[in-house]
Amino acid sequence: MSAWAGRAARSAFLGVGVASLLGAAPVPALEVPAVFESFGETEGLPIRRIEIVPRDLYEPLPPGGLRPLYSLANRLHIRTREKTVRDLLLIAPGQPWSETRGRETARALRALRILEPTHLVARRVRDSVDVRVETRDAWTTAPEFAIESGAGQNFMTVSLVERNLLGLGKSVSLVYRETPEAVTRSASWHDPGVFGSRLRLGVTGGTGSEGASQSLDIRVPFYAEDTPFSYGVQWNLVTSVARLFQEGAEAADFDRRIEETEVWWGRGGRQGHDVRRLIYVFHVHDRRFGPSRLQLGAPIEFDGPEENLHTRRLSAEFHWWRPRFSEWRHVERLGGIEDVDLGTSIRVTGGFSPEALGATADEGYGAARLDQGIAAGRRGFGEASLNVSSWLRREPRDLAAQARGRWVTQFEPHRTLVLSAHAATGYRVARDRQEIVGGLNGLRAFGVRELAGQRLWRFNAEHRWLVAHDAFDLVSFGAVAFYDAARAWGPGTAGVGWHHGAGVGLRISLPRSGQDRVARFDIAWPLEPAPDGRREPVFSFGSGQAF
Repeated sequence: MSAWAGRAARSAFLGVGVASLLGAAPVPALEVPAVFESFGETEGLPIRRIEIVPRDLYEPLPPGGLRPLYSLANRLHIRTREKTVRDLLLIAPGQPWSETRGRETARALRALRILEPTHLVARRVRDSVDVRVETRDAWTTAPEFAIESGAGQNFMTVSLVERNLLGLGKSVSLVYRETPEAVTRSASWHDPGVFGSRLRLGVTGGTGSEGASQSLDIRVPFYAEDTPFSYGVQWNLVTSVARLFQEGAEAADFDRRIEETEVWWGRGGRQGHDVRRLIYVFHVHDRRFGPSRLQLGAPIEFDGPEENLHTRRLSAEFHWWRPRFSEWRHVERLGGIEDVDLGTSIRVTGGFSPEALGATADEGYGAARLDQGIAAGRRGFGEASLNVSSWLRREPRDLAAQARGRWVTQFEPHRTLVLSAHAATGYRVARDRQEIVGGLNGLRAFGVRELAGQRLWRFNAEHRWLVAHDAFDLVSFGAVAFYDAARAWGPGTAGVGWHHGAGVGLRISLPRSGQDRVARFDIAWPLEPAPDGRREPVFSFGSGQAF
């Protein structure tokens, strides 16, 4: 084990040596840059004109021996069109200028993940305001991946995503996923502004060895905090094989077909610092489960006959939100600004599914969600959320509750500690519902499906170091040390206790990439033997973050 530990430590801090060989300077004390600027008394004055200055990946070209490489990247990349940026702004000529809307516009542009707003300047000109928006493009064509191995099983997901097709802001993706049981392929298209409007369109289709899926999403969302109306329709159909697990192995499966349609209309607005919205929803849900096919030793709770359930829910959701955004760097990414909402959000939903509209039975529905942030100056912040939902006939059905929380402490701009916790529970839940943890899903020293049950606790601690930032405008390196712990209860757990693991990892990102992804190379060891006695390390390779 000591030999493995030595090799893992060398892998985790490989970025230090690479950065030194490249001649990268030590990581400086990096501050969040001042993207937003205002000159003169501009608040409330009408906007006279908006100037859009879209810049390429490298503009101006950095000096040095790699200048031809930067120039080649610019030539291969299609720059975002000025009209694309203009259509996606939350401000327009003739509207009153406000600093709040200016900062919200910068956040909205960053959320697109196709460019970075480098400057947003408002300047008073007599009795009006001129606004200048400068953006720098990101590289938007890139693969995303996840490779996990454990207990002799391999799991792989590979996708190719283009988020800014022809500079128009449209997104297309192709995904290939392989598990020990099945292979699936899917494609999707997303348009955040159909014909320059606020209408958004998403289409997805997939097929595989065990089923197929299709979805359609057409909506005008609450695209800004004070947007007065939102409406849309969403439809999806999935046929698949549902699988239930025990001790990391499949214990039962059954055929599953789910079709859903949802239509909604909402009204909202801002009153002072508060955003209030009321959304009316009609939701149609048809679910069919086939009879269970049990493996030897499967829990009796996994057994079940054919089921057909129909709901026709009429509901209303009230959303009260007091946003409080804060800008950070080097928390989840190795570069760029990260917008974190540390405000308060409360959602309360009530509804009814009447048998007269085709539902299986008269049922009530209720749900509530609370999100709360806590600021600790420029040294850190905390986030917590609680989500509860349930159907009700004579007694609750499909009652589910989830709680999440994390605390971030940034000792220095390049050194961050992240503590997180996740809890989930259910009562009389659907047969296909299981909480699963393992591998990149927060328990990296064990197999991908190591723990499965109806109740779950998971804790994670990760110390992150930024080793080299934007070395030669090409790559950033980071290193981590982490600890994971989890336990599950209920059918599928077979009475196993807490699982603990620790390890180290290497992080690599391309600062000019708009995918907002960090490549993660982790190696972890169980701190006690697995139920089958295994203690060997587990290697994970992916581009997402689960906690």
